[in-house]
Amino acid sequence: MTRFVDVAVQLPLPTSYCYRVPERLGQRELVGHRVLVPFGNRGVTGVVVRETESAPEGVARVRELYALLDRERMIISPVLELCRWISQYYEAAPGETLRAALPPGTAISADQMIALTEEGQKLASGQGGALPKSTLEILAMLVAAKGPVAQRELIKGRAKSTDLAKLVEDGLARYELAEKGTRIKDKSIRVAVLKQPISDQARAQLKGSRAKLAVLDSLEALGGTADLLELSAAHKGASQHLRALSKLGLVELSERVVRGDAWHAQEESSTGMLAPSAPLALNEAQAEAVAKLEAGMDTQAFAAFLLYGITGSGKTEVYLQLIASCLERGLNAIVLVPEISLTPQLAARFRARFGPQVAVLHSALTVRERFDEWHRLREGNARIALGARSAVFAPIDKVGVIVIDEEHDSSFKQEEGVRYHARDVALVRARNANALCVLGSATPSMESFQGTRTGRVQLLSLPQRATGRPLPTVELLDMRRFLPDKQTMLTAPLSAAIEQTLHDGDQVILFLNRRGFDTFVLCTSCGHAFRCRRCSVSLTYHRFRERLMCHYCAHEEPLPGICPECSASDAISRRGFGTEKIAEAVAERFPSARVERLDRDVASGKSIQQVLGRVARREVDILVGTQMVTKGHDFPGVTLVGVLCADTGLSLPDFRASEKTFQLLTQVAGRAGRGDKGGRVLIQSYRCESPAISAAAQQDFDLFFAGEAVDREELGYPPFGHLVAIRVDGNDASAVIRQCRRLADAARKYGDEVSVLGPAEAPLARLKGRTRWHLWLRAGDRARLRRTVKGVMAAVEVVPGLRVAVDVDPVSAL
Repeated sequence: MTRFVDVAVQLPLPTSYCYRVPERLGQRELVGHRVLVPFGNRGVTGVVVRETESAPEGVARVRELYALLDRERMIISPVLELCRWISQYYEAAPGETLRAALPPGTAISADQMIALTEEGQKLASGQGGALPKSTLEILAMLVAAKGPVAQRELIKGRAKSTDLAKLVEDGLARYELAEKGTRIKDKSIRVAVLKQPISDQARAQLKGSRAKLAVLDSLEALGGTADLLELSAAHKGASQHLRALSKLGLVELSERVVRGDAWHAQEESSTGMLAPSAPLALNEAQAEAVAKLEAGMDTQAFAAFLLYGITGSGKTEVYLQLIASCLERGLNAIVLVPEISLTPQLAARFRARFGPQVAVLHSALTVRERFDEWHRLREGNARIALGARSAVFAPIDKVGVIVIDEEHDSSFKQEEGVRYHARDVALVRARNANALCVLGSATPSMESFQGTRTGRVQLLSLPQRATGRPLPTVELLDMRRFLPDKQTMLTAPLSAAIEQTLHDGDQVILFLNRRGFDTFVLCTSCGHAFRCRRCSVSLTYHRFRERLMCHYCAHEEPLPGICPECSASDAISRRGFGTEKIAEAVAERFPSARVERLDRDVASGKSIQQVLGRVARREVDILVGTQMVTKGHDFPGVTLVGVLCADTGLSLPDFRASEKTFQLLTQVAGRAGRGDKGGRVLIQSYRCESPAISAAAQQDFDLFFAGEAVDREELGYPPFGHLVAIRVDGNDASAVIRQCRRLADAARKYGDEVSVLGPAEAPLARLKGRTRWHLWLRAGDRARLRRTVKGVMAAVEVVPGLRVAVDVDPVSAL
């Protein structure tokens, strides 16, 4: 009986495709397996998503899949179910969604090749009868190539695909595959295994061969299993002796897959081996939270909790003890963090508590390390997946708990490709598994906190710091009254506070959410501003590279001495402030202080961890940084935090601007006073009366939520309504505008059930050389919104070079 399967190919296509299963695969279960399939003139990787009883109606010819790529299924059932939901909810290509769930470096592609058969070679050499001219031309091309030729190359040479198919059908040529691209494969070693304890009879049998007996004794001393290389290093001729022992039935030789340990490599290169940690004593609020979470786990039913704890309240210890209970029940856990390379302390605490049961998944690892960590989870050798947003796809069964730490963080939203939100996907995965989902934050998202009001999410509060110390005192410094220094951006009160903190032997964090040295450059003679040629942004001057750089497309150019517009010399002026400039100026202002900088220009994840390590060891007195310094760090020596300008994000054209500002300020303020000494926070601002800044100064989330909720509800914005952004971009500006207006017209046909906002030029009107417009759809009912989106996408006019993307529940308006 012929078998058929639907395969989601790893291409941005909206559907799966049917393929015939070759007879050599028999009745083997294929759902969840990766396969190589023909697609056009090439072979591509795909995942079998379902088996079907027959080919689709009206399809005359169903192509046969080329090959099964793995012995074991790569996509387990819970992850396959999750990917189906993501594809439907986020209007994403199923193959692209499944790609996110696979380990990196494993996708392969192939060219479909055409090679002459023996019969074809005879005809090509003139031994056959009369042939059509087109056939002779193809045969000539194949003969000239002296080997297989890619089908696409033959078609480029004006061969028709129908003629090629006829050639194969007539037995004159055959299809072959030529795999291309790198593919990470399992590493294996040759091992010797002692089949049974060495008996007296075996020793007597080997009495005449001391060398063989010595190898056997070494193998027993090593626990009965050893690497052949290890034995060969200790015994001359070990390989030969082991082959002889294998023939005697005393030893078995085999290949064994080995997995690296990404965390072990990091420990040896930086921090040294971690000592195991024991559970800490909980305060009353922590103990109550753990008890309620364990009770929820015992119900074996889905439940969502918001662990709302002030900064330093001990949320991590709650996670650790909950996960320990989860493991005791034979269940597994997933922990999502915004950017694991920025939170090495949290990762270190998990590893110290649970050892090699923790697998880390994040982009700072090499492809090989991520491959091995993924497989440690898949093979059951690790039971806790700890990583950034993609860890929500971790290949583990029997999930009991999913934790999303700093659930408010916008980095959980994927902004390219499959635009999923890991927090919301985690809730769905937990629901499907009848597991707990714990959302943790000191500054919850509006959506999560509103969920506690409607009963969808249960609220657990940690109102005190775990150390028992109070929150730091916060003071607002009005920059209209206290003028900042032109070099350091420090007002007099903040400068004096730094002086006193350094005198006391404590540490300082200075926060400015702009990197670079000068944030814009202009000619004072003609007013020409240096902007990126490909993006609608000013170029930023980076002194350490002596270059003007675009922070969006990475374009860079030298800083000119002459204006390109008016040719004026000595008129190039650099203005604005960035962390690079502040760090240099602060180092000059406090020459005895050790100043470090933490921003994207620090480069790699390992460099970031080195900076954080020096701060933790108190080898840094002043840390200047962007929002990286707000990410959950615990530095007991930091007693002063200074915010150089709290207003930078408030004026962005984004309805979440106030929420993001409040979260950033509250989070960075929480870095102060986490040790034995109290903390102090000074916030400089030109808009001290802003609700976001005022509430952050009071460290009062409830106050902020109450005011922001009124504005959001009045406008129908989340969490009181639903949004979808339709984004259009391309190289041809007029085509982009025409497409966006066409889609807006299609949306308006759905009447009053959905509000249509736009079309309009995006705030970032050009990005990487492409013109950008967008259209926003808003509705109180999600089902109506989905209907409208599907209708809008059906109206898309296919234009080469034009992209139309659907962003469900958008986080950024830029």
